[in-house]
Amino acid sequence: MSRRISQGALVVGSIGVLINIVDVIGAGRLEPHDVFPALVALGAGGDLLKERRPRAAKVLRAVATVLLVSAGSVAGARAWTAFLRGTTYDWLDLGLGVLVVLYVAVGAGHQLARLSRRASTSRRNTSTLTE
Repeated sequence: MSRRISQGALVVGSIGVLINIVDVIGAGRLEPHDVFPALVALGAGGDLLKERRPRAAKVLRAVATVLLVSAGSVAGARAWTAFLRGTTYDWLDLGLGVLVVLYVAVGAGHQLARLSRRASTSRRNTSTLTE
């Protein structure tokens, strides 16, 4: 992403966080969708920091991932529970739950493939050293 787009996303995400803080104070309840502006701000911050401070960028992205999975899981679990009980539910939360499950599955598959490649390379290196 370009620097200008990342800066814009950081500003918009920060404004969204402030709006949601006021909304939570007024409503008295934190909803799962209230964390998504924070996800935008954290992602943009990670993108802006990736060249100067790569470790800080990784931490911001890790925090954003944990927030995404947590908020999506809560929203999805509520919606799926309501769906299975036959009560009213929000289609957006239902879809969000499905997307979070897919996100976690793809991430787990990526990590397993990476570990498999690493083990394969390690075995090849070990076999060439013993010959």
